[in-house]
Amino acid sequence: MRLALTRLWSGRHLLAASPLRHALLAARPPLAAFAMPERRVSVRVAAAAASKPAATDAAAADAPVAAASPKKAAPKKAPAKRKASPPTAEAPEQPEPGAPAASPSKKKAKAAATAEASDVPDEAAATPRKKKGKAAADPDAERHPSAPLGGAALDTLAAEGLPRNADMPQELSYAPRPKGQIRIASWNITSLASAEKKGMLRYLMAEDADIVVLTETKVNDVPRHPALLAKWPHQTWGIGAKKGYAGIALLSKIEPLRTSCGLPGDLKAETKGRVITAEYDKYILVGTYVVNAGEGLKTMPEKQAWNAAFAAHVAECDSRKPVIWCGDLNVVIDHRDLASASKKWNKSPGYTEIECEAHRKFLAGEAHDGAQPFVDVWREKHPDAVGHYSFYGFRGMCRAKGIGWRLDSFIVSKRAADAVQQCAIRHEAYGASDHVPVIADVVW
Repeated sequence: MRLALTRLWSGRHLLAASPLRHALLAARPPLAAFAMPERRVSVRVAAAAASKPAATDAAAADAPVAAASPKKAAPKKAPAKRKASPPTAEAPEQPEPGAPAASPSKKKAKAAATAEASDVPDEAAATPRKKKGKAAADPDAERHPSAPLGGAALDTLAAEGLPRNADMPQELSYAPRPKGQIRIASWNITSLASAEKKGMLRYLMAEDADIVVLTETKVNDVPRHPALLAKWPHQTWGIGAKKGYAGIALLSKIEPLRTSCGLPGDLKAETKGRVITAEYDKYILVGTYVVNAGEGLKTMPEKQAWNAAFAAHVAECDSRKPVIWCGDLNVVIDHRDLASASKKWNKSPGYTEIECEAHRKFLAGEAHDGAQPFVDVWREKHPDAVGHYSFYGFRGMCRAKGIGWRLDSFIVSKRAADAVQQCAIRHEAYGASDHVPVIADVVW
């Protein structure tokens, strides 16, 4: 055809004025027809597409690719999914037949919910989630009464109606003890210097106990405190080897026969700021700031050594006179004495099988040869009480949330337990320390 046209154009001078020239010009094909073959194909495809009804976006996008290359394009791979992540908008899941497709906003919400669920507190993360329903009883609960009987079903917070104040009240008032009884108060004050600034004296003066045991005083030298000396002239201060750590004190209106600090034997030096022993006419009073098993239970060996030495010391004292043991015991033996017990069993210091079993043996008189039974007089006088705590950590607003432990108590020789007329936790006296005082009225 091109050759024919060339001949025709070459003879255009013959046809310039003829009617045939006008007819040929009218019938001349478009210039696009003389383009390169590849472009001619593209034009034809485009023209064909224009002459047909509109196709879907996907078909229109694929048509030029298929026409331009004889090879079949490789399908794109779907992006790999991240572990523990929900499907993203770039790689949506296919809905079941008849089910509406999830919108991107819903999928983003699902992803956020999954991420939030995985970011849980350590305690909760350490405990596998259980199906809803009745919690199974611990198979070892009978052998180990400290185990969380019934599991999470018995988890509690502070009892209803207990004070949740964060600061020491300005006014405190307590009924005097009956004649013939003395009052002993035990209180972990966290730090003498700090507690004094936060209202410690308001409580001590209001309680007006005959004997006061203060633990975790954190003093480096024996303080000369005029107000304390005026009220309690007979004082003994146990100061630990490590500065600004531990510490224990006995403040007494009654002069003891003798006092000592620390445990006998190899632990004498390191326990000087943790144990104080005072002998009176009828009783031997032992105050303690017991060793903590530590974060991650890393000081459990030290705690076990302490338990053995302490049991021997108390057994010797008890062989002479009934013993009244008070202070921060740093152990609980019952799920009723701490919040969320099932999450903390064998994980948190103070509530492990090793510690609870040692405490159970102490109470049963099995911790040392010749030992006699002892009684937790607060629990004996409040057998059904749940969620009555003496410690609420400052961090995490534990007091406001009711998250606490009953770490402070009075443990008395069983043969003298009836001499204790009252044992009470002073729930309202909170704020000067992260512990509250515990008192006992004893027939003297």
